[in-house]
Amino acid sequence: MFETVSSALARALDTQATLASYTHASGPDPEDDPFARDEIDLGFICAPSYRCLTSVRLVHAAPVFDDLRNDNQPVYFAELVARDSPAIASLTDLRGRRIGYNDPVSMSGRIALRDRMIELGLDDNFATLVQTGGHGESLRMLEEGEVDAAPIDSNTLRALDALPPGLRVIETWGPLPVQPVVVRASLTDKTREVITATLLSLHHDHDIERELRASRVVRFAPVTEDDYR
Repeated sequence: MFETVSSALARALDTQATLASYTHASGPDPEDDPFARDEIDLGFICAPSYRCLTSVRLVHAAPVFDDLRNDNQPVYFAELVARDSPAIASLTDLRGRRIGYNDPVSMSGRIALRDRMIELGLDDNFATLVQTGGHGESLRMLEEGEVDAAPIDSNTLRALDALPPGLRVIETWGPLPVQPVVVRASLTDKTREVITATLLSLHHDHDIERELRASRVVRFAPVTEDDYR
């Protein structure tokens, strides 16, 4: 999906695009910010990172995934996946156990978990929280018994088609605002407008639509600042 979108934006802006993947975190650390250093012009990051960065501006378009639960809107869910045990049916059953999360600024992996714990009156002593570094690594650790549960991005699970044997979803949280597209703040408003318009029209190109749907993306839809507050 990122390759398809990057290529389409490069054509629309009459330039070239270089795509880089950062797998160690859901977004840049404000103290080590490649947008502020003029190293990145556009990024797909998690919502909490966007809220922390002063170096970026929101692109008013975000992906809609082919999940019937999202009602054709740019949202997603956090799925609490646990080892398949009769003793574990909900988050409260994980007292004293190990819960994996990908990184501290992940909406689905950490923020949703924190909010659910607050809702249930649970503090950080309720369970042992283990930072895994990514949703894929959380699933691996679940399969190998290194953690007992972990919140996983719903689109990560849909890309798998089926959960690995011995795992099941015990709670679903959301909907959550889908990961935003952002641009470096010093880019011109005109450039941001071209990027937004291009993203919103991608699904009208049959070849691009086919490529997006291969990544389970139906289209890009309008979003606003309020969606991420």
